[in-house]
Amino acid sequence: MKNIDFILNNLGEENFESVSPPIFQTSNFRFSDFKSFQNALADEEKALIYSRGNNPTLNVLAEKLAALEGGGKVLLFSSGMGAISTAILSAVKAGDHAICMEGAYSWTHTIFTQILPNYGVDAKMVEASHILDCISPKTRLVVVESPLTKTFELIDLKAISDAAHAVGAVVLIDNSYSTALLQQPFDFGIDMVVYSATKYIGGHSDVVGGVLICSNEKYSKIFKKEYLAFGSVMSPFNAWLFLRGLRTMPIRLKHIAETTHRVLDFLRNHPAVESLLYPGNSSKEQAALFEKQMKGISGLFSVQFHNKSAEAMEAFVNSLAFFQMAVSWGGHESLVLPYALWDEQKHSGMARFSIGLEEPETLIADLEKALTCFIA
Repeated sequence: MKNIDFILNNLGEENFESVSPPIFQTSNFRFSDFKSFQNALADEEKALIYSRGNNPTLNVLAEKLAALEGGGKVLLFSSGMGAISTAILSAVKAGDHAICMEGAYSWTHTIFTQILPNYGVDAKMVEASHILDCISPKTRLVVVESPLTKTFELIDLKAISDAAHAVGAVVLIDNSYSTALLQQPFDFGIDMVVYSATKYIGGHSDVVGGVLICSNEKYSKIFKKEYLAFGSVMSPFNAWLFLRGLRTMPIRLKHIAETTHRVLDFLRNHPAVESLLYPGNSSKEQAALFEKQMKGISGLFSVQFHNKSAEAMEAFVNSLAFFQMAVSWGGHESLVLPYALWDEQKHSGMARFSIGLEEPETLIADLEKALTCFIA
């Protein structure tokens, strides 16, 4: 990988000597003569014609993200689901078999269970431990998350990739938890990597976007078909916001990881806590995968409390002053998400936390006070 500081601070050629990259807030681009217009239309993948395809601000962001990933080319979307759905639909057709890891993002689950079957795709949700057994000669796509962002289970990316490639299938991973700084899926044979840029890439909870990174060949195929046809493109202003966030991502993730370790150490010894769920923590096998595939943890983890009552959970989250109750994660603010919001029986006593940029002492004091709701 190139020097990270160079990647994040180099603005490319068309920067007009500005310290911050300019925003090309334009819908289309003009041409001085017939021939140049004709040549551009013949190569829309590279030409600046209409911002649904290419835009200079987006291109700067795409180049930086590809460099951080260690290769490939980048397509930028208006949301993470724009990236995920485009990647999935580019890889399957009627009659194909597709597998998605159980526990993946809820809207990815919706695509597999409620949308793909309508178009003749044999789409299945599969437990992580059964993925290898379910890959067949008809399989064309395997979708995984590692770690999952609820239970934080890891899977062997190299083993999944090898098995999928043996039958001609491609593997797609949602790498939003780790970012390219903590895990580089291409090193393990993954074919396509997606991110909810809304999370750590943006980092400020003020912009929504998605990223798809793949080989040059796949990029060209997707750009010319699904990307241009679906039109779920990131806006120039949002791309500029992501460029801003990208510049501080290494230092933000460093602080978040340090704070997360401090908070986990506090919770690990608290009498209200039954178990902690974060990457590599549940078993020796998971710890080995963590050492093999990841460079560290980010700020997302779940806690299972001994007290399973809905009343105690409600009192706990209502008592928190610095942990805000909200979906999503990866911003500067710390968040809590009680899973009982969806299913009180199945997820009683479990909550997910996202650590932000507050000082660890502030967050620990906040938790210590609120945790009395579980042991009173």
